[in-house]
Amino acid sequence: MKKEELPSIEKMLKEIKLMSFFKFLMPPEQRKRFEEIEERSKLFDEIAKFNERFSDIGWCAYDYMNVKLLERANKAFDEEGIEAAEKLLIEYYKTDVKDIVHKIKNSSNAFLIRSHLIEQFLNDHFSERYYSSVLLALVIIDGAVNDFTKEKGFFAEGTNVDAWDCLVGCSDGLAKLKAIFNKSRTTTNLEKITLPYRNGILHGRDLNYANEYVSCKCLALMLCVADWMKKKNSEERRKEKFDRENNPPPVSESLKKYEQAKIAQKEIHEWTAKTITIGIDIPETGEVDDYENCQYVKPVVEMLYAWKNKNYGKLAQCLEGRYGKGPSLKAQAGECRKMFCNKELQSFKIIDVVEETCCLSRVIVDVDIKIGEIKKEETLVFGCWYKGDSPCALPWNNNGEWIIIPRDTKGLF
Repeated sequence: MKKEELPSIEKMLKEIKLMSFFKFLMPPEQRKRFEEIEERSKLFDEIAKFNERFSDIGWCAYDYMNVKLLERANKAFDEEGIEAAEKLLIEYYKTDVKDIVHKIKNSSNAFLIRSHLIEQFLNDHFSERYYSSVLLALVIIDGAVNDFTKEKGFFAEGTNVDAWDCLVGCSDGLAKLKAIFNKSRTTTNLEKITLPYRNGILHGRDLNYANEYVSCKCLALMLCVADWMKKKNSEERRKEKFDRENNPPPVSESLKKYEQAKIAQKEIHEWTAKTITIGIDIPETGEVDDYENCQYVKPVVEMLYAWKNKNYGKLAQCLEGRYGKGPSLKAQAGECRKMFCNKELQSFKIIDVVEETCCLSRVIVDVDIKIGEIKKEETLVFGCWYKGDSPCALPWNNNGEWIIIPRDTKGLF
């Protein structure tokens, strides 16, 4: 694995090398932070050693990978040899890997729609039903990649599994595992195999495949593919960010942003909070359009009507601040359905609003809920934050939007 394949790491290593010349000039606190960064940079050497040592036997490093595991595997290799190191990896993928397997489904819609199969695979794997887990893993991976690329499955000839600035996209990564696992198996084999040879297993030639080595490597492969999908989806955005950081804007543009920031700072300093009287300035219960003069209340009211009308897609959009950029909108809608389907909103009343800053307000709502035959009243507290692409997003500039950040909604649980 070459550092040139990972531009962000290459850049960090160059900067560290340059800064090391001036280390003696740094004040103690700054020197300490630099030494911490310097220590983290050594991880690249650990990753390179891991891939060099273990990729031929079916393992490669990926972003989700436990750093301590990687270091322990390298240490075991140095002190006890490759067999002992691989047993350490096997033990991890039979037990502690449970902490990160949720990342598979959340990496892409291609895996998400196979959630039921992934759950069955994990259940079989951790229960040591390897005859089933291995077959399921190969089917899931091939189909998910087919959906993701909209062209070919993972094991098909010509499927490109590279990704810019990505551990699994490097030369000792996913492409190498694909080549190894996709080897032709033309004779029936009764000997135990320790690599998930797709052709030999699915075509019935490798008969002694059901063991912890093959199943654990299938699970590791699935995590690698999930990492690749996530990195591939963000490839353009990451490239643009990298280019921006390495090609700063012209001085004129920087000066313009500086002037804008100064104006924004002055406006923020001069801003004063308005006192909103419920029933006079805004209705306690109304339609969305009734809150035009109190814009930060509108998303809360939209959310309440989406809940009342059981429109879970709209509800997920309104609660963007709860989910961030993690799961897809479809997945978020599913989560909303689970949370709200048994809680019918009968009515609501806005009882208080407080403008905390020019870009942050608090909205307190009383809701009447019906859960089965039980009726209850709860008080919910929402934060409303004015969010924009620019750091200078301000409500009066109309360069952003109000989003909801739930603060106290324990009454829903």
